[in-house]
Amino acid sequence: MATIAPTLTLTSNSSSHGTPGPLSIALSLSATNSLTVDTVEAQTLVFTGSSNHQTIFDGSAKDSGSEVAGLNGGFIYFKNITATDLDIYIGILADGETADDLSINGDTARLFTLKQGEFAWLPYDYTMDIQVDAEGAATLEYWLFNRA
Repeated sequence: MATIAPTLTLTSNSSSHGTPGPLSIALSLSATNSLTVDTVEAQTLVFTGSSNHQTIFDGSAKDSGSEVAGLNGGFIYFKNITATDLDIYIGILADGETADDLSINGDTARLFTLKQGEFAWLPYDYTMDIQVDAEGAATLEYWLFNRA
C-alpha cells in the first residue's frame, strides 16, 4: 500500500485590490488529505480529431461486482495538456453503454469541460463508466489512483 497527499490551495486578492479577486475579502483556502492507494493507472491520451469519444474507465470491471458506496473506488486526476486552445469533455455512462459525442449542447452525460491548461481532481466510485471526448486533436493526461 502507498500513500498520496493531494493538496488544494486557493488564493485571491480582495475585490478592492489593485489586481482584484472575485470576493470582497482576500481568499486563502487550503485542504490536504492523506489517501491510501494500492495501484495507479496513468496515460496521456492524444485524440485523433475524428470520432474522439471513448470510454476510458469501465467501472464494473474495476469494482469486482460489489457496488458498495465507498468500498471500492479511487481518485482521478485529469488535465488538458493541449498546446492549443482545444476543449476536452468528461462524462459518465451507465455500464455497458457506448460512448457518444459529449460536445453537443445540453448533453446530460457531460460532467464538465476542461479548457486548455485546466485540471480536475475527483473521487470516483466504480459504479459507472467514465467517457471522454475532445474538440479536435486535443491531449488529455489522466491518472487513476485505486483506493486501498
